[in-house]
Amino acid sequence: MNDETTPALNTLRETAEQKLKETPPFVLPDTPDVLKHELSVHQIELELQNQQLREANMELQRTQDRYVELYDHAPVGYFTLDDQGIIREANVRTTRLLEMERSRLLGRRLSQFTAPESRTLLAMLLPRLLASAEVIVAELHLQRADGSSFPVRLEGRTPASGGCLIAMTDITTEKNAQAELLHLNETLEQRVRERTAKMREVNDELKAVTLSISEDLMVPLRRVSSLADVLRRDGLTSSGTHAEHFSHVFRSVDRLEELAHALLEYTRASQTRVRLAPLDLNRVFQEVAKDVRPRMQGRTVHLTHDALPVVLSDSSAMQLVFFKVLDNALKFTETRSEARIHVSAQESESEFIVRFTDNGVGFNNRHRDKLFQIFKRLHPESAFPGAGMGLAIVRRVCGRFGARVWAEGKVDGGATFFIGWPKQPTLLE
Repeated sequence: MNDETTPALNTLRETAEQKLKETPPFVLPDTPDVLKHELSVHQIELELQNQQLREANMELQRTQDRYVELYDHAPVGYFTLDDQGIIREANVRTTRLLEMERSRLLGRRLSQFTAPESRTLLAMLLPRLLASAEVIVAELHLQRADGSSFPVRLEGRTPASGGCLIAMTDITTEKNAQAELLHLNETLEQRVRERTAKMREVNDELKAVTLSISEDLMVPLRRVSSLADVLRRDGLTSSGTHAEHFSHVFRSVDRLEELAHALLEYTRASQTRVRLAPLDLNRVFQEVAKDVRPRMQGRTVHLTHDALPVVLSDSSAMQLVFFKVLDNALKFTETRSEARIHVSAQESESEFIVRFTDNGVGFNNRHRDKLFQIFKRLHPESAFPGAGMGLAIVRRVCGRFGARVWAEGKVDGGATFFIGWPKQPTLLE
């Protein structure tokens, strides 16, 4: 007798002794008192044990009934296979999914209820299910008695006690939803392709029209400009009451010519072919510094840069960006006795951020979004002449590579222009 059963037996003995005191038992006459007592106690112990067994059996039956109820009427199909792949147990949900009575279902192989297109998969799956104590999940098609098939998800394992336990879920609704979603995605993608093609067509037409207008506009402007030069040369505009009017005409012609040239440059910047290649921004800076040197003549300008990264870009496009930003900085530092323009860069996880910082007149930070719009100006033309197109060209060129542009400034406190150049640019039209 082990230590665990001793307390229970002692308790049973004490209970029997108490009942013996309450109800004297029937014993044979002429039996010694000690023996009478022991027989009576054992009799009561047996009765108590029988009562406990009956109660345990009743509780076990109730538990089994609950288990059967849960198993049989679960919303998921449950069935058990033996090591030959034969169905030995199945709940009500399984019989309903396969549309077959349980009596006809049990004793048959699972392969008999598998759709033809899934039988090869089942043949590979069964050995794994029968050998694995871990849950294995697979999707295949089963077949009903009427020949119709439906998709299911099987989750099964084989415990050490034997018998492969499988849970089966009908995933018809899920598959239909996936198919509908796939159809919607394909339809949406087709519509996107069609609209993209249409937008590209409209965009190409718009570019062609803009280019044509820009080029056609330049012809009469050049003629008017030439005639104005003739009038100036012949002295016809230097005297008389119409001199001031002619002066306005000449300035307007020059302004129109400047705007037309800027529009033409913007259009060409949008259409020029580009290609990606590793590009050292230090060399770009050095080349552009030579190009902007004429604007620096007669001024004290400190044009400096830190070590700049190598990026994937197009050489001509990047030189145009650097030229426009540096030219803009030189323009708005003209009022400074010493202009300071510095280019630096830092690296983030996905891009290089290039900074162009100057000590120029700056701007109101509330209007910074207007800086990159076509023909938008934050300062009067009389103070800082120009077409208002340079930074718009910067935004357009950078946008073709998926790059970001933005600016920060303070009135009379300088400005900083930022270019977030992606490490893996995506060429956009």
